[in-house]
Amino acid sequence: MKSWSFALVSSLALWSVCRATAAAAETFQPVRESLVRYGVPAWYQDAKFGVYMHWAPFSVPAYKTEWYPRWMYVPEHPIQRYHIKTWGSLDKFGYKDFIPLFRAEKFDPDAFARLIKESGARYMAAAGVHHDGFAMWDSKAIPYNAKAMGPRRDVTGELIAAARRLGLKAGVATHYGRHWRYYTFRPEYDNWNPKYEGLYGRRRGDNDPPRPEDAAHWKAVLLELIDNYQPDYIYVDGGVTDALRMYKVPYFRDAMYQVVAYYYTQSRAWGKGVVITHKRGAMRPDEAVEDFERRGLNEIRADKWQTDDKFSLDGWCYVKDTRFWPTRLFVQALTDVVSKNGNLLLSIGPKPDGTIREEEARALRQIGAWLRVNGEAIYGTRPWRVYGEGGRTRFHFPGDRRTKWEMGPDAVRFTRKGDTLYAFVFHWPKSGRFLIRSISSARPISRSGIARVSMVGSEEPIRWKLSERGLEVSFPSRKPCDYAFAFRIEPKGKLLTE
Repeated sequence: MKSWSFALVSSLALWSVCRATAAAAETFQPVRESLVRYGVPAWYQDAKFGVYMHWAPFSVPAYKTEWYPRWMYVPEHPIQRYHIKTWGSLDKFGYKDFIPLFRAEKFDPDAFARLIKESGARYMAAAGVHHDGFAMWDSKAIPYNAKAMGPRRDVTGELIAAARRLGLKAGVATHYGRHWRYYTFRPEYDNWNPKYEGLYGRRRGDNDPPRPEDAAHWKAVLLELIDNYQPDYIYVDGGVTDALRMYKVPYFRDAMYQVVAYYYTQSRAWGKGVVITHKRGAMRPDEAVEDFERRGLNEIRADKWQTDDKFSLDGWCYVKDTRFWPTRLFVQALTDVVSKNGNLLLSIGPKPDGTIREEEARALRQIGAWLRVNGEAIYGTRPWRVYGEGGRTRFHFPGDRRTKWEMGPDAVRFTRKGDTLYAFVFHWPKSGRFLIRSISSARPISRSGIARVSMVGSEEPIRWKLSERGLEVSFPSRKPCDYAFAFRIEPKGKLLTE
């Protein structure tokens, strides 16, 4: 028996070593048949909530939008007129001249990481490079970078290291796929001078198509980030699809597939699961995770997906005198996205000195406080048989046409973990009672009925009644949190998911 047991243990150990070696040696090819074998790692499936940032020299003018560098070079654009009036003509003061003013002198990466951790986010994407072409890391591929000028620090690397010290998954946000066509060139602009190609790119006509070397450079930038930082997550903005969409050339699409294949292959060598998100159909949903900017989906999606959004009304970056959306809208959005198999990624816009606006810091802390109560109904959950019920309304500030969805008084969103079902209700009814219509005697949650109902964060007993109309639940006398209230519904036996 001892001999047999030793042989079995030895065989299992050898099998484990061989399996690990095979996984580490696995190589992915830039084709669909290979990439779909990768899959979404469990940490990302379970994380649900992440934070990223828009931070670069455009934070210095802090005017209207992070697209300031683009519009300041478009003839007669209102931002160009503002720039000339405020900073001077474009031959004397171009975008490059904001870099010495972008000093990040108060930047504390550990403070960033602590705030993100406090928010309840499970992953973070450091600022990498935006459309403007200024790299926030010690780059060999992009000479205009934060280590060589401006902050004179490897901002990306410091943020990733700080996040990992706190146990967060850490990655990088990139928007460089549109850089090749971002700037308008004129002889009277500073970007006409070839000496500044390292920032603006090579001079081109307004409607010139991309060149193969544009995609090759984008690929080199992404590979440098992968090799330097072994990121757990990479955000790729939608500009990478512009070449195919506008000019019908495949250079960037092919480069994207090559980057993803390399990233997946390297992750096997690192021994960890990674995620790369894309937009606007740059890839297929089962090859990498698709991101939908500032919008969710109207149904449960089998493939994992993500939406990204921002706290501020004006700009994704630091913009002076902007307003901020109420925190409750993002808590509601989180429950909605998670109920449909998605993740929520929220952006902050640090100031040029490296500090975070108090409005954003407060909102992150408020979300964190809510998640400390309700996290069991968010983290590690999966969608149920329906995502929810009820209606939504449009929230907007007086005098502003921009809107966001807000849950109506009859709205419910569902998540599940194991055999426990969670139902989020978003308004505290005056009657103290609420009817969940998706659960009824005709549509039970298990073959044996309901064992108990409770509210997450509350110790008070919950009265409930199941009928043909639905599941009527009572509310406790005190609110356990401020925004969305989760009922924990436990079945007798196995939860039905069909």
